[in-house]
Amino acid sequence: MSNEKDEEFPEAVSVMDLQSALEEANVIDTTGIRLQVVAIAKEVLERNAALQWEQDKTRGLTITVDQIISEAQKLLDFVLE
Repeated sequence: MSNEKDEEFPEAVSVMDLQSALEEANVIDTTGIRLQVVAIAKEVLERNAALQWEQDKTRGLTITVDQIISEAQKLLDFVLE
């Protein structure tokens, strides 16, 4: 019986190789998700700034990187809860 399995799967993959591949995939997925959340947060902040400018015409459209990161972290925390 074990010989049939060896013949059926001649290129056996070790458990360590699978774990390594899964960990790498998780890192890639996490990075992709984080980048998407940053893009969403940036768009939301830009739209809010534009809306505020349209309402009172006195505020500028300045959005800092720290604001984008902060909002992105809030969104990511919400999604991962």
